[in-house]
Amino acid sequence: MPTISPSSPVPSSLTLEAFCAAERPDLAELYCLGQVDSYRRHPGCVAALWTVHIAEAFVVLARAHDGTAAGGMRVHLHRPGTPLPVERALGESCPIGQAVARARGPLVELCGTWVAAAWRRTDLAATLTAATLAVARALGAAQIVGCAHQHVLDLYRRFGAVVDHELGLHPYPDARYQTCVFWADPFACPEAQAVDTWAEALRNGPCVEFAPLPLAA
Repeated sequence: MPTISPSSPVPSSLTLEAFCAAERPDLAELYCLGQVDSYRRHPGCVAALWTVHIAEAFVVLARAHDGTAAGGMRVHLHRPGTPLPVERALGESCPIGQAVARARGPLVELCGTWVAAAWRRTDLAATLTAATLAVARALGAAQIVGCAHQHVLDLYRRFGAVVDHELGLHPYPDARYQTCVFWADPFACPEAQAVDTWAEALRNGPCVEFAPLPLAA
């Protein structure tokens, strides 16, 4: 778990900010540019950006002291009549729309996770997930939905994601990936302590200084 120290940043620290994309288009643009750059490093992933309607999202963004984006993640609150990104992505491949309609509400989707190359040997991806779960709680979420391919599924499982096997595996964004739908309870999380810590930190303000930890060798 990262060291959160709002009043005493250290040289390797980042600033995490949680905001509504429609209210902070400047920061939303930083998130989007960083996501595009990150996804270009992985074959086929840029196609996933076609499902993004950023103005609908709440964004968690980590930035370095020079203002450059280090990583980010999004929360989309389900609104009747407005498809979630997972519905736009997989709606032609499986009955995800029906599953969303049956889900316990309020329902949110967690998606769009990315980490800049300079921070990939740290626990930043897990930190972003914990902070985004804290935002989901603040939005009143009772249930979480999302989709993940085989390379990132273990990260979401670490935070309580359960694969919906009835909705199958899908070659999304292309045949190199096996993407599945998952569900999670924002309050029944194996990493509850980290989520609780971020929930408390974000209650004290939308900007929090923290220092990512290096991943174990």
